Amino acid sequence: MTIITKAITEKKEQPLFIAENSAENGKRDAEAQCLKSDVGGHYFVSRRSIYRIHMTATFLLFLVAFIILIIGVIGGLYIYRQYAKTQMHRFKTGWYSIPYDKSSKMPYTLYKDAVHDGLVADSNLIIQELGSATEQEAMDIMKNIDSGLIIKGLKKATDQEAMDIAKNIDKNFFKERFEIDLENEHYEKIDVPDFRGGRQGRFVHDFNINKTGIIDIDGQCCFVMPLDRQAVLPPRNMYDLLRKMYNGYYEVDTEIVRKTMKVVTPPISDYSVVGTYIARECQNLPTYMLTKVNSNVVKRSISNGVFGQFAGKNIIEFDILNLEDINAYNKKSPQN
Repeated sequence: MTIITKAITEKKEQPLFIAENSAENGKRDAEAQCLKSDVGGHYFVSRRSIYRIHMTATFLLFLVAFIILIIGVIGGLYIYRQYAKTQMHRFKTGWYSIPYDKSSKMPYTLYKDAVHDGLVADSNLIIQELGSATEQEAMDIMKNIDSGLIIKGLKKATDQEAMDIAKNIDKNFFKERFEIDLENEHYEKIDVPDFRGGRQGRFVHDFNINKTGIIDIDGQCCFVMPLDRQAVLPPRNMYDLLRKMYNGYYEVDTEIVRKTMKVVTPPISDYSVVGTYIARECQNLPTYMLTKVNSNVVKRSISNGVFGQFAGKNIIEFDILNLEDINAYNKKSPQN
């Protein structure tokens, strides 16, 4: 009987080999767990770094946006200032007093910087001069200057004193406020608030379409007629003339030229025919066309529709005959 011991010993030795492998596997598992824990730590560190980078980027974006906003505001203010300065150079404005007669002269020996040959410069000059004038000097100059300017200049005057000053104003002058487009020379605007025996009016001369608009301040309506270039100087020439008048190089041609006009009803509905400048002044106002009437065949009568202006050549009076037709039309109009 044969006993095989070698095979048994081999079987007994087999577990030792397995145990050795399991020990190695345990070491590997421990190393893997250490690696996993290290990866997790690095993962949390990476998340913190990403969060910090994100916050920094967000802050920088807000900072850049804020800087752009500040630059935009500063740039906008600068552009607005430049635009306003350009507009000031483009449009020349100022109040002037025009004599009805050449014999009417304003005293300008005391204030020749403010008053000269029947032509009153900007109202600010008058107010500045009145601030340093004595009472007698102020009274001398006040006799021939717009009461509204005087009331603004004499801050210490009472209401009664202001009324007394207004009563003593010389009636030999009428006031005009000019707004002249010097850059493009497209239009002139002339306000005439106190023409003798007439109505408060505003004249808009559009040199693009050769139209003149008259805004009736009292009646709240507009009239449009062809531009008379023989009586109305272009903007640049008008500005040069006013400067010469102010400096004493030119006297106003005070010959009065009368023109008789008639209102054409109904009012216009298409404002494109009157141009941009007239349409802007006459928006929301009924606007009528005017036609010229031969004054020789019209019976002369007292008219309440007189508008006057000085636009470089003569003093022009526009006598509108049938203003009452406007009221009659408005009463019959279904829109009213």
